[in-house]
Amino acid sequence: AGFFFALVITLPVYLFVLSVLPKSLFRRFPFRALARLGGVLEFTSILFSPFLELGARVGKLLLPGHAGKRGRLFAAREEVKQITTESEREGALTATERAMIHSVVDFRGSKVGDVMLPSAKVAALQSGASTKEALELSASTGLDRLPVLAPDGQPAGLVNVMDILLERNGNKPLGEYVRRIVTTTDDEPTYRVMQQLRGARLGLAAVVDRKNNFHGIVAIEDLVRRLVSAGNA
Repeated sequence: AGFFFALVITLPVYLFVLSVLPKSLFRRFPFRALARLGGVLEFTSILFSPFLELGARVGKLLLPGHAGKRGRLFAAREEVKQITTESEREGALTATERAMIHSVVDFRGSKVGDVMLPSAKVAALQSGASTKEALELSASTGLDRLPVLAPDGQPAGLVNVMDILLERNGNKPLGEYVRRIVTTTDDEPTYRVMQQLRGARLGLAAVVDRKNNFHGIVAIEDLVRRLVSAGNA
């Protein structure tokens, strides 16, 4: 009887307090929770590192034939997609989960050239343009982020029209509103450019060649759209 009552009391505590609640909190506030627990996790990792090192050495002694060999879990992206498709058929994954995994796998294999907008279709400003011209171009195209090109055709920066509209003195030269712009190449992986744009807090990157000649732009919205739709391609 005592074991039964102990099970009845501890099982809900284990399920909700030690399992459901932590997972829910980390899903709801992932970065905030990670920032607060980062020090604890790092301390725990350092504390148990001697035991991990000891276990690794014991493993090498017991299994000398496997020492120094790191087999790949998956040989190629297509193998990952095949395994997830089989898992969906067996009921281990839902169709949504399978599509999400396929999207991430395909996204990591895509290049900027697959997503970029060619320079011939880009609405850009010249470095000598005025703020009035920037506002007119934004109004005619419906774009709020416009690349700025130097006289030699190389990307010189980025103008966010909202900066001009929020400025009380709108008579400032356009150069006062020009921000730096992230540059990339058409063979750069799309996931890497997305990381750069998020780190720089910019929504647009200029695509250039090895001589820094302007070839087009890639927007973070296009990268996200590629990530979402890759699994359905």
